[in-house]
Amino acid sequence: MYAKNGYGQSSFQRYRAVKIQTASPAQIMLMLYDGAIRFTLIGKKKIEEGDYSGKGTYIGKVQAIISELMSSLDFSIAPELCTQLEQLYIYMMEQLTEANLQVKTEPLDVVVKLLTTLREGWGQALTSLPNDPTAGKQVGRVTVPASGPRPGAASPATEVTSKLPGGRQA
Repeated sequence: MYAKNGYGQSSFQRYRAVKIQTASPAQIMLMLYDGAIRFTLIGKKKIEEGDYSGKGTYIGKVQAIISELMSSLDFSIAPELCTQLEQLYIYMMEQLTEANLQVKTEPLDVVVKLLTTLREGWGQALTSLPNDPTAGKQVGRVTVPASGPRPGAASPATEVTSKLPGGRQA
């Protein structure tokens, strides 16, 4: 479909690689959320189609992304926020495991909703700031602007964790 270059990659694959290499850490976070949402929806579709091998593959991809998000938390910068996010990521991992083992789509719906809320929060934070506060920072770390959140504004994690099913608190 796409023309191969001299390195065995299609033009699209090369474009995507350059896009990732030149993205800021905050933009990479958005890409991770986008990928996790996309793979969760594909996993749900695989369950509905009865493709159990494909279901496992895509749920595994979401688990890998969430593991990466968990490992990127920097508790030295914002310990309370990181603790809330970590607990939220653990909850999502539990939901993914349940969907995978019990072949159920409902837990995947929960994960998509949570990921979408977090992604929207990151997107809003990125567009509301004059420039990317993570520019030039280490890619493998989640950073929080030194100024902190706007007064009176709830963080996306606080908003999401206060609404966990079953009354669970993060």
